[in-house]
Amino acid sequence: MSNIPAVNALLTAINHDRFAEIEAHHASDAVFHSFRGPTLRDSVAIADWHREFLRDYADCNYTELEYVEQGNTVALRATIEAKAYDWRPFTQRIVEVFEFDDAGEISARRLYAMLRDIELDKAATASMTDAQGFQGGSASTTKGVVDKFLTSVAAGDIDGMKEPIHDKATLIDGVYGIAHGFDNILALSGSRPQPAFGTLRVTRVLTGEHDAMLEWAIEPSRPRLAQWFRLVDGKVRVVEVYWMLREVGVNPMENYANDRHRRQVILPI
Repeated sequence: MSNIPAVNALLTAINHDRFAEIEAHHASDAVFHSFRGPTLRDSVAIADWHREFLRDYADCNYTELEYVEQGNTVALRATIEAKAYDWRPFTQRIVEVFEFDDAGEISARRLYAMLRDIELDKAATASMTDAQGFQGGSASTTKGVVDKFLTSVAAGDIDGMKEPIHDKATLIDGVYGIAHGFDNILALSGSRPQPAFGTLRVTRVLTGEHDAMLEWAIEPSRPRLAQWFRLVDGKVRVVEVYWMLREVGVNPMENYANDRHRRQVILPI
């Protein structure tokens, strides 16, 4: 049985500030990692976290929902529409991973995000339009492409990495920028700051008909980033990168400064 309706029920509860329902959807010992931090380890704390979250994300609404489901795990890609402290609207792209227990309750959640109000250039928009309009593919084909890509990454085989990548592929990194074409994507990926110790490894792969979600971490108990692969005709057309912002030293609120406007007294004429 699919767990996607349970995910949608949770999103409805979040969109309508129903904190008791939010708590009820989680197992009592659920673990929640979010891009805002900190790590939470019980359903009451998770409901309280959403009280604070929904103060900062007023009129929160999850839109543009896309899913990849495998076993007891559902990966969601969505865009949050909300209003900031001064009621200016903003958007934020997110990927969230839900794990369910046998009772149908959420036992683990991991919420990754881009920075707010990411704007796509013309080429990135064309790539996304192409990828989102593609209706073919199969989960087995997607898995084969992703497995081949990851094998090449592990071996450091540049030619092998390039083979499943579309000629006009786009990388949309929610923190470090946008790149087009394999060479530029490789350069951008290589320019990201790397940790002093440890090796980044894939901790989970979920594959759908033409989408795949990959989670990466150095230490599995500290999720780091999620990638959403979009395939067209067996080639990777778009890769979206979402981060645990706190984990990589990025203040999730830092771009709120762009919203602040000068306040002054308006004197009568």
